[in-house]
Amino acid sequence: MRKQRIRQGLTLIELVVALTLTGLALTSGYAAFMTLVDRREASSAHSAAVTRAAAVRSTLVAWLANARLTIEEDDIVFQGIDGTKRLDSGEIPDDELTFLTSAPTPVSSNGTIVRLHIDRSDATPEKGLVAELVAWKGTRAERMELVPNAGGLDVHYLSGMMGARRWLPSWVSTTLLPLGAQIGLVAAVGDSLPPLFQLPITVSFESGR
Repeated sequence: MRKQRIRQGLTLIELVVALTLTGLALTSGYAAFMTLVDRREASSAHSAAVTRAAAVRSTLVAWLANARLTIEEDDIVFQGIDGTKRLDSGEIPDDELTFLTSAPTPVSSNGTIVRLHIDRSDATPEKGLVAELVAWKGTRAERMELVPNAGGLDVHYLSGMMGARRWLPSWVSTTLLPLGAQIGLVAAVGDSLPPLFQLPITVSFESGR
């Protein structure tokens, strides 16, 4: 019987086919890997955004809940001013709120004047809802960008005067705090707010000085 010769190696066609299949497998694996990386990065970015929004909301609540007036100085004013900004797309709330807080801030642990407002100026790096912080009985000052995609600020104040509770659009006093305040934000034109800021922030105050 004739011994059959054992073939060794691959033909050129077999080699090309093997390389092609290997390349397809590597390409599919790389695409799947990159999809996982993209999803992980998107999930991380979303988690970071939610964490930051929660921190900003918590900070605002702490500042407002610790709003104070002083007996010694009548120039310390709780000042909530109702305002409206006219845009091509219509009118949006443009309120401002200034108050003294005893809560710790980046500029002081012993009292800070906080001014909340919407900054739309191209001359400043901060945009949207901005907090201007000035140390009470101090010199330190700082601007903080809180919600960059906020285009409008709407604040209401709970009054308990004459035994009737009602929400007022403004409040200015050196002697009496409102019972509470409710902050609402409106998204800038063509933008959207984080889910945590689509809900109003409601804070109770200690009535009186």
